[in-house]
Amino acid sequence: MKKKLAAVLLAVFLVTGLSGCGSKVPAGTVATVNGAAILQEELDANFEQFLQMYEAYGVDTTDETLQINLRNSVLQSLIVQELLVQEAANRDLTVSDEEVEAYVQGIKDAYYSGDDAGYVAALQEAGYTEESYAEAVREQLLIEAFQDELVNHPEVVDVAKARHILVATEEEALDVIAQLDSGVDFAALAQEVSTDMGSAVDGGNLGYFALNGDTTSKMVTEFSDAVRAQEIGVHSSAPVQSQFGYHIILVEDRELEVNLLSDPEKYGAVLQGIYNSGLDNLAMTLMETAEIEVLIDTTTLERAE
Repeated sequence: MKKKLAAVLLAVFLVTGLSGCGSKVPAGTVATVNGAAILQEELDANFEQFLQMYEAYGVDTTDETLQINLRNSVLQSLIVQELLVQEAANRDLTVSDEEVEAYVQGIKDAYYSGDDAGYVAALQEAGYTEESYAEAVREQLLIEAFQDELVNHPEVVDVAKARHILVATEEEALDVIAQLDSGVDFAALAQEVSTDMGSAVDGGNLGYFALNGDTTSKMVTEFSDAVRAQEIGVHSSAPVQSQFGYHIILVEDRELEVNLLSDPEKYGAVLQGIYNSGLDNLAMTLMETAEIEVLIDTTTLERAE
């Protein structure tokens, strides 16, 4: 029963009907996100589902440290989920009652042969009522609609196309620059010495990538800043240091305020990044300005009162 239940509810593990708290924090609040409360019962329901899933895969879940880390991870996911739900509402995205009902009916048909009693029993075992699970479904469908919105109407961003050679030390980087200054081909040298194996095989080619944006996947700041400042068609005159090492960069193109759908093939990698990670990227941006307060001790399994 637990394995079956986990399969049915997996898509909505982290969507459990978060409720706004206004100026007062309801009893049992574990965290607030821009004034909206995440309740202990919501955290418990999701935490229990993950414990069941871990146990189904043979993981020993009796270790307290594992439980604390898992509980904190679930809480963080609930915080991110609430941020995205709030932003979806700010963008006037909605899910109709009919869409929710169709989704729920699909679960009944697929897993319980349309049997309402079996469906309700499964919800009760998981700590849901029909109403709370329907709200969970609504928020999951809202997040999916949000993902579609980001992909189908991508934000306007600046992009660049570049190659790079990555080496471990400044001395190596200066030697690379000296070779390029003497006329050695950039792509050939990248294939020979670059430690970024993913791009080295293609002569250091990184293709088109975004330089800004809330939903795009971007290079590290030092790299992006250098690409913005560097003359097109000329390799770096000095190494660019980042957490990965020392880069020598050749900027091949740079375009400002690009409509990515104007040429989906050309900007395919940028669009793919939005498709794969757009919501995560947006959540990271939202967290920079969000008012988030965690009200439980994250070093213990303390519960909210």
